[in-house]
Amino acid sequence: MITEQDVAALDSGCVLLGSGGGGPSATMATLLRQRLRAAPVPFLAVADLPRDAVVVPIGFIGSTGLLDEKLPSGGEPNEAIEVVARWSGVRVDAVMSLEAGGVNGLAAFCCGRPVVDADLMGRAFPRLGHMSTSRANVAAGPYAMVDAAGRTTVMDRCDPDAGERMIRGALAASGGWAAFAHWPIRAVDLPGQAIVGSLSRALALGRTMLSLPGRAPRAAALGGRLAGTGRVVEVNRSPSGRGTVTVLDHGGAVLRVEMENEYQVVFRDGVAVATTPDVLCLLESRTGAPIACHKIRPGHRVEVVQLASPALWRRPNRLAQVSPAAFGIEIPPCLMEDGDADDPAPAGGGPSRWDGPPHGDDPPIGDGLPQRDDLPIGDGLPQRDDLPDGEGR
Repeated sequence: MITEQDVAALDSGCVLLGSGGGGPSATMATLLRQRLRAAPVPFLAVADLPRDAVVVPIGFIGSTGLLDEKLPSGGEPNEAIEVVARWSGVRVDAVMSLEAGGVNGLAAFCCGRPVVDADLMGRAFPRLGHMSTSRANVAAGPYAMVDAAGRTTVMDRCDPDAGERMIRGALAASGGWAAFAHWPIRAVDLPGQAIVGSLSRALALGRTMLSLPGRAPRAAALGGRLAGTGRVVEVNRSPSGRGTVTVLDHGGAVLRVEMENEYQVVFRDGVAVATTPDVLCLLESRTGAPIACHKIRPGHRVEVVQLASPALWRRPNRLAQVSPAAFGIEIPPCLMEDGDADDPAPAGGGPSRWDGPPHGDDPPIGDGLPQRDDLPIGDGLPQRDDLPDGEGR
């Protein structure tokens, strides 16, 4: 069970796994506390699920920072879940997070349904094609979006690139954010298609962060590696959304951190020392608080910390999907390996290399779920003529 007392640790760990992105989580943490005051939420291990249990990944997409300005009613995620359930012809037994990093690490717990300890990224990534279920040029679905006005968009039989274009178009017309439900996954397929144990990892990291004294060696406690510590002397941002943070290390080296939605690569005196898909964090030196990409400023004193990525992203057939080259940075990945952590992590911290459960060969997309080729587009979905006009997401 997840209770109100767990929210602070879960929030802290999810922000850490955001790698500088994932959206601000304070509003979602407040909504989650209110939900948990009524009743705790069941938190289920994948191994404890019946093989035929159906799980729907859920979260929010778009400019999630706008959730602070345009609050969700709370019903949007469940509406999106019901849409993909009807479209797929299944009954949903539980939900899981789209991504463990940032706001979406908390969002699944706000649905009032049992939550499975898994997600589709193991951290935060910015696009549909970075989900563990996505394959280049492979069509999948259904996906459902529900905006703040209740307007529903369903996408089916779309590959990641086409889906991303459709999502961005819909978001532009709906106010900036929407609840997003992924197609259902059977429990038996989760070990091969999802990052299992990611939310437990967030909880463990958060509890470790909250227990550390002010200037404790945080990288070691978290099971990570310290890439450097020093003062931010320059931050450059381009109109494209990319940016660079320059840190003058206390030892005299110059660190350059490349960022977009998240921190992606750390260079030390021109040599890459840490890259995506590992989780790269800039922690405020005094408090240990993670600093988001959009908030980093000259004058910040930071610790640059690298945490291991899930084993799924290290597999040869998956690494290219989230490597630096996937973000336009043409360098080979530089990832943590066994023994790379600064010191063994204490109880409750993350392992030096987070392997999670073993993964077999990737199963086919949607394996075992009913195929709905017999349904015309939109058949069986509710008509929303009763909704008032108004700005959406």
